[in-house]
Amino acid sequence: MPPVPPVSPGKAQLLDPAKTVVEVGKALLEQLEKDSLLISEVVDVVLQKAAITEASDVHVEPTRSGIRVRYRIDGIFQELGYLPMKLHDAVVSRVKVLADLVSHKREVVQEGRISIEAGPKRGEFRVSIVPTVLGEKVVLRMFNPAKGLFELNKLGYSDDLTAKLEHLLTELHGMVVLTGPSGSGKTTTLYASLLKIFQKKDQYASIVSIEDPVEFEFGLWSQIQVNRQAGLDFARGLGAVLRQDPEVIMIGEIRDVETCEIALRAGLTGHLVLTTIHSGSACEVVTRILNMKIEPFIVASAITGVLAQRLVRLICPKCSQPYTPDKAQIEFIERALNRGDLKFMRGRGCGNCQYTGFKDRIPIAELLVFDDQFRTLILEQPQTATMKKFAVGRGMRTLMEDGLDKVAQGKTTLEEVLRVVTLREAGYQ
Repeated sequence: MPPVPPVSPGKAQLLDPAKTVVEVGKALLEQLEKDSLLISEVVDVVLQKAAITEASDVHVEPTRSGIRVRYRIDGIFQELGYLPMKLHDAVVSRVKVLADLVSHKREVVQEGRISIEAGPKRGEFRVSIVPTVLGEKVVLRMFNPAKGLFELNKLGYSDDLTAKLEHLLTELHGMVVLTGPSGSGKTTTLYASLLKIFQKKDQYASIVSIEDPVEFEFGLWSQIQVNRQAGLDFARGLGAVLRQDPEVIMIGEIRDVETCEIALRAGLTGHLVLTTIHSGSACEVVTRILNMKIEPFIVASAITGVLAQRLVRLICPKCSQPYTPDKAQIEFIERALNRGDLKFMRGRGCGNCQYTGFKDRIPIAELLVFDDQFRTLILEQPQTATMKKFAVGRGMRTLMEDGLDKVAQGKTTLEEVLRVVTLREAGYQ
């Protein structure tokens, strides 16, 4: 990383942790109007504020109104503001220099990494730059190594789900599939799963992961970076890895039929395969794989479990307070959980949570464990609704039920759960 220039008084003022994103944006524009900041300091402020607020992403986007800068914090965008468009090329060039990219190429996609420090905070950014009709758009996805939680029992799953998932992982055979939208914590869960296997089964298991990209380098097992330009995609990497005597294989994502078939057959032949696939609920994963024209008996025999998850925002512990939702909401939750006399909490808003009432996120999840009866059902290629009804009848807690349970525990709000799991998805409409 290039050396960081001395902190000017103006820049130091902007990095005051007590300032909200909006306040920093206003102060930044004021100092730009006075020409009291260098471009390097502007970029440093944007990146270091991301580290201070623990944003997951920073979007720097050219628009007709200026350079729109937004942080995604706990899954929700907070806008820093619009910087003057005349600074666009200089800002993007500075990001490219920090990421060790080619600054004069503006018509190609570029990717890189940046490491920064903001006091006690540290941020590792994965940089993506793409050309648009108004100029290059920059998106930086931040991973904070100091905040990286890779212990399954600390991710926020229920005790029952954690125990079932650990059992699937330590059996060292079959295929465990994670699903959920982008940014739902799948990679963190995969890493936590691999670490759990490493801790418990290192004496018996060779672990290899194939990732695109490698988001965090553990140095404890072999991690392979996909490189399509060199002909190394998921399918080819998986084929090569299978010739190296592994017990555990993590595949970052299944994107095509070929990779899916190889992964399923690996799960059939004494390997534990961990992977992700984009879908909705746990049962929809099974439907999607069957729709790839893969034989039902292979799907039924290879897969041992499917974990579907979303992330909801946690109520800020510093400003949490009890409240009474409207009668319809109370009746809905009590009926869904078959419980009464519940207490509800919400955040008032304070400096700790940027006055949003929320701080950090927690997963809500459903785990579909394949048993003999469910495998027999898959052979009939049933509809998704039929599979879900069968799984719920055998004890699977749905995403909605897990979310409502966390509402009842005072960890999140009903509005948060309904933001990530619709009533239609949950079968209430």
